[in-house]
Amino acid sequence: MKALVRRNYGGPERILLQDIPQPEAAKNEVLVKVHCNTISRTDCGILGGKPYIFRFFVGWPKPRNPILGSDFAGEVVEIGAEVKSFKVGDHVFGFNDEGLGSQAQFVKIKENAAISHIPGHKSYVDAICCAEGAHYALTFLRPLNLVKGSKVLVIGATGAIGSAAIQILRARGIRIDAVGPGSHRDYWQEKGVESYWDYEREDFRKSSKKYAHVLDAVGKSSYFQCKHLLNHGGAYVSSELGPYASNVWLSLLQPFMQKSKVYFPVPKDIPGSLKEMHKLLAAGKYKGLVDPLKIQPQKAEDAYHYACSGQKTGNLILCWDQD
Repeated sequence: MKALVRRNYGGPERILLQDIPQPEAAKNEVLVKVHCNTISRTDCGILGGKPYIFRFFVGWPKPRNPILGSDFAGEVVEIGAEVKSFKVGDHVFGFNDEGLGSQAQFVKIKENAAISHIPGHKSYVDAICCAEGAHYALTFLRPLNLVKGSKVLVIGATGAIGSAAIQILRARGIRIDAVGPGSHRDYWQEKGVESYWDYEREDFRKSSKKYAHVLDAVGKSSYFQCKHLLNHGGAYVSSELGPYASNVWLSLLQPFMQKSKVYFPVPKDIPGSLKEMHKLLAAGKYKGLVDPLKIQPQKAEDAYHYACSGQKTGNLILCWDQD
């Protein structure tokens, strides 16, 4: 089979499209023919081994798994003798933030890992958009006291995390203001976003509006820049460490913070995230934002440069299905 491989940490120039042996499913595993992946912030971190803490999870001093990829959507083509939850022909998707080696024509995964059925009427692309960005969005939203009808500000509306967070919040009856590129103002306002700031022309930090919570899904702000936007008891959550890792330290102090709080939750419970996203997808309450570029494996180096630049829109899709 063909796979995207790198033997050492580094930039996209290290990626090779190689022929390697096709895996076989063990007794508790399923083998999936991969139709598509995303190339995400997680994948960029796994590629470069940065921040360096990544290497404690994905291999030190070299990558434990030379094959790239942390998510997949595809079709089950083989099951192990002990597998009960899946059968050949099932359409499935999955994710692991420590890497799956899934940017390949086939991937094997344990039955009890983070893998879920795709609702029957949904596409592989629909499903893959419910993986990486959606999991992190759910992670950042879990500690928040979300009251129906309250308002949340989402910074980074066109990223995989921010675009997922907006739809998840809307499904819960939360009102949304958002920050993103002006080119997507109409898109989000048609989907119920009330106020939208074009970050290239408008500074949301100068607003006098108040929010129950502020979610920075791109890590471009800080708590101190946003705390005046929070209602009493509100919380600031960011997807990044912040200046001098301030979000980590402030989150440790949050039990002593009276007016507002800072959360920096550790991503976990990927199976729980996939289960929740399966429900939203099946109910027609979620439609992933997809970058207009569709990438073939032969263009992986360029695609990784693009994804790691932070300029992609929503989910950047890598297509293995040549049909």
